[in-house]
Amino acid sequence: MTDQTTLVLGANTVISQGQCSISFSSSDPLQFGQQIGLLWLPLDTNRKAACSPAYLHEPKDWARLDHSNQPSTWQLDLPKLFNEQGVSFLQLIAYVYHEPSLNLPAVELGSIHLSIDNDAVQYDFKATERHVKAAIVLEIYQRNGQFKCRALGETSTQGLNSLEQRVQVSLDVRPPNVHALIQEAQSQQQGQQRNGAANELHRAPRQVQPGEIWTGTAFAIDAYHLLTCYHVIESAALIGIRQQGQADREAQVVLADIGSDTAIIKVAEPLPPCYLPLAQGCYDILGETITTLGYPLSGISSQLQVTQGCISALTGFGNDIRYLQFTAPIQPGSSGSPLLLPTGEVIGMVTASLSHEHAQNMNYAVKFQLLSALLTSAGISLTDSPSISTNAHTQYGTQSLLSSAPLTTPQLSKQSRGALWLVGCEG
Repeated sequence: MTDQTTLVLGANTVISQGQCSISFSSSDPLQFGQQIGLLWLPLDTNRKAACSPAYLHEPKDWARLDHSNQPSTWQLDLPKLFNEQGVSFLQLIAYVYHEPSLNLPAVELGSIHLSIDNDAVQYDFKATERHVKAAIVLEIYQRNGQFKCRALGETSTQGLNSLEQRVQVSLDVRPPNVHALIQEAQSQQQGQQRNGAANELHRAPRQVQPGEIWTGTAFAIDAYHLLTCYHVIESAALIGIRQQGQADREAQVVLADIGSDTAIIKVAEPLPPCYLPLAQGCYDILGETITTLGYPLSGISSQLQVTQGCISALTGFGNDIRYLQFTAPIQPGSSGSPLLLPTGEVIGMVTASLSHEHAQNMNYAVKFQLLSALLTSAGISLTDSPSISTNAHTQYGTQSLLSSAPLTTPQLSKQSRGALWLVGCEG
């Protein structure tokens, strides 16, 4: 009979095999998947998010559940995660689902029992203070070719907000009914697609009245060209761009693609020498901090507005690979705003938001690869574009906006604002 190890807070022990099971239960009346959630958060050597977490509502190929209705056991494939995806630490986090309409002070974590490595290891976590909303209860890591687990008890009465900032990833703490609504919406969307209806991100054709006016955002990529969304310029008889301190200019559509919701517009006179560089590399940006600049709600204010968030998913609505999801707040008029990395590169362009009372910050952007493809299709050379050069562009006197070191949000805003334009359209 195998000896059983009981962990105390801070203690660690060896996990005998990479393919292991971890069962969970609680003596509290709260139920997993009802009031309490669990997630596995993979971290890199700097303890930043290495890839998307696994949740009770969203297991992964490396973290599977025994069943979906009332799950009680995780099946982990640690070699797949640590050896193939470059993960250094894997943390198990318990949390109370965030539901604004509920009286949350009545819902808090109490105790969680873990049975690890086919019952070879036991750990009982108990919250030692009141009103605990989240807790890191276990950490798995690799040392000298062995997998080990460490008993933790780091708690928070504020939920996962502080942890999100630390690991630079947006964590999903919404209750299960929200995910049911989203899945229902996705199913309806797929049914519409089978019937030939428009995609959620591809709106129905704009119906406009003569003289009707609407606005969006565009950003300059060279002296004559700007990028914006297709739905911003759709059905416009007249397009103009405006920037504080500059003369208004009329713009013409060079090329527009309804499939990716992208468009290139062009002006006749050179723009001021401030253009945004498109990202050139394809790397892991999940959890990366991003900044958006744009002209939302221009009827209220025509001032450039800046918001910040992070990249929360690498696909869009319905796992559409053309888009990425981000958390920076946006409003009508933000369409066409660039998503800027701390280096000043454009990683995407704001295109849509999923509107639902429970689905907050589900915002989507066209990936930079599609923006580059649109420019190529229009015959605009990326090789000659100032967006990828760190030197002055002799033809236009371009001022490079690509930084070798990460910029603060105020620095990024100050450096990039000259490339942002309010787009005004008239039907």
